[in-house]
Amino acid sequence: MIVVSVVPTAIVGWWSVSDTRELLIGDAQELAQERVKQLRMKTQAIVDEPLRGATGLARVPHFFSLPLAEQRAQIAAILNQQRDLTAITLFGSDRARLPGLQAFAVKDIPPTEVAAHEERAARLLSAPGGIRYSEVYATASRQPAITVAFGVGEPVQGYVAAEISLARLPGMLSQERLGSIGFAYVVDSKGRLVGGSPSLGNLRTGDDLSLRPAVAHVVQTLARSPHSETFHVGNFDAKPGGVVAAYTVMPELGWAVVSEQPIGLAYKQVEAMQRRLALTETAALAIALFLAALFSRNITRPLKGFTAAALDIAQGRFGSRVEVKAKNELRDLAQTFSYMSGALQAYDQETKGLYASLEEGYLETILALANSIDSKDPYTRGHSQRVGDTAVEIGRELGMTGRQLKQLQYGGILHDIGKIGIAENLLCKQTRLNEEEMVVMREHPSIGDTIVRPVSFLAGVRAAIRNHHERWDGTGYPDALKGEQIPLIARIVNCADTFDACTSTRPYQKAFPLDQALEILQKLRGTQLDPTVLDALHRVVDKKLARMEEQRQPAKIAS
Repeated sequence: MIVVSVVPTAIVGWWSVSDTRELLIGDAQELAQERVKQLRMKTQAIVDEPLRGATGLARVPHFFSLPLAEQRAQIAAILNQQRDLTAITLFGSDRARLPGLQAFAVKDIPPTEVAAHEERAARLLSAPGGIRYSEVYATASRQPAITVAFGVGEPVQGYVAAEISLARLPGMLSQERLGSIGFAYVVDSKGRLVGGSPSLGNLRTGDDLSLRPAVAHVVQTLARSPHSETFHVGNFDAKPGGVVAAYTVMPELGWAVVSEQPIGLAYKQVEAMQRRLALTETAALAIALFLAALFSRNITRPLKGFTAAALDIAQGRFGSRVEVKAKNELRDLAQTFSYMSGALQAYDQETKGLYASLEEGYLETILALANSIDSKDPYTRGHSQRVGDTAVEIGRELGMTGRQLKQLQYGGILHDIGKIGIAENLLCKQTRLNEEEMVVMREHPSIGDTIVRPVSFLAGVRAAIRNHHERWDGTGYPDALKGEQIPLIARIVNCADTFDACTSTRPYQKAFPLDQALEILQKLRGTQLDPTVLDALHRVVDKKLARMEEQRQPAKIAS
């Protein structure tokens, strides 16, 4: 009774402390993440509000054809309405500055800086893109600012360049409460300070913060995924003086909003809760020991057996038995318990057998469907199975669950099931298809989706069948989905399908060597293929090569 009372109480207490700590840490980190999300929105607003004013010129009908006086009036009106717009300069379609079409706020930008503003604008006009942003720089008043430039009209009738003051940014960041000594700041893709709260000290715009652990992580993230909205929160530098930092990326500007707070203060509530739970657990253990000592003499040993068997059943190990020699109620209970455990074991084995048979039947049916496609063309024999296997390996590399991996396998095997509805003379053609034939061939994803739609257990793989020819840049078919609009299962099958096409012999193409095939896939990165999925495929290939090298190594030693 002592052990049975104390051990479960201790286990429950340990779980409570551990789970509560994780929940509180998670809450603290979620709070930090929400905080930087809000700061990102406010930072974006500081840039977007004056930018909307500048782009208002593009909405004025035939602006570059208006009389000079009207043009000046429009520029002056926008400059007066947007206090964060400190300069506006207009350029012609030949990127030459238009005389008389320049305005600036005398209080914010002295005439000596106008030339620097024009130089920055000229550099932006030579860069491709729609709205172009300069790097952050400090003005004469040592306030951060950026220059933006964009074209007006289609075709371009002229260009507008504007300087946007970020003077409000430090004040906004300083108003955000991050405990007693936490602070927030904004950095660019190189880890240089854009703006921050006074808690940063004497740092100024442009100062290098890349040696701070959190900023170093930001720089790596922006270098790896410059165009994705990334959120991250975690502990940086666990030694004394470490911080809990959260950041979120602003892809259009190439900035990141970062918040930092000392670990001790960020998790202060966690430590206090742990102490309270520890006291509660100590009290519970003391009470359990007292009651156990009072009532445990005659029932301690049988209860040990019941506890062990109950834990086995709770963990799925059915069939455990409890033996009680004494002729009392505990013996009857033990016999009933053992009978129940045996019945559960038989039922569990029967259920597992039925489930295994059902899954095997599903897989055999799917393989038969895939083989019916592959059998039409000897060059694609085994293609569907290989695509399914490769897709599973990519999904495993991405940390997908067992159920998701099974859907990947089915989706890879069935991705070309729609070719059942394509004429055999097209499927077996020994040369490349012409444009009319390609139009017909491109119907196979929709046909495949129609075929599997009535099959309920294949609902999770329909996206792989319908969308495995969508492209990351949005030029694929049949739905012209773009980026993460394409379901992940379809992006993975697309990558596996392309890899197998490059490494398999076709009527119009011999199989490429592995390194050349990977180079071809790399050229499709960000256009046809999801970069993250392609990186996972590279890791799969690297691991296979490493295993092959390990298998060859003993043979080299023996020789």
